Amino acid sequence: MRTLTLIACGFDAIVALAVAIETFGRIAEPATRSLDLAAGYAVLILFLLTAAPAFWLSWRRRAPKLSLSLSLAFPGVFALLFIAAVIAFA
Repeated sequence: MRTLTLIACGFDAIVALAVAIETFGRIAEPATRSLDLAAGYAVLILFLLTAAPAFWLSWRRRAPKLSLSLSLAFPGVFALLFIAAVIAFA
């Protein structure tokens, strides 16, 4: 279970890093700049609230079920936020 949690946390970190690079590292259109920043901050906060504690708990070998559920919560909530954004702008 620990290995699965660490793999999920690694995947979460890669996704969060990719989103951060896309939202903060590029020059966006001025009309959507604030929306890009809001999305970037939302993903980073979500990462810090779910995947970072999951990694710490798993690394310390504490609460394996909680750490696994936290590491899997990041992609689930990320997908829900993405679907909500698509619906809002459709």
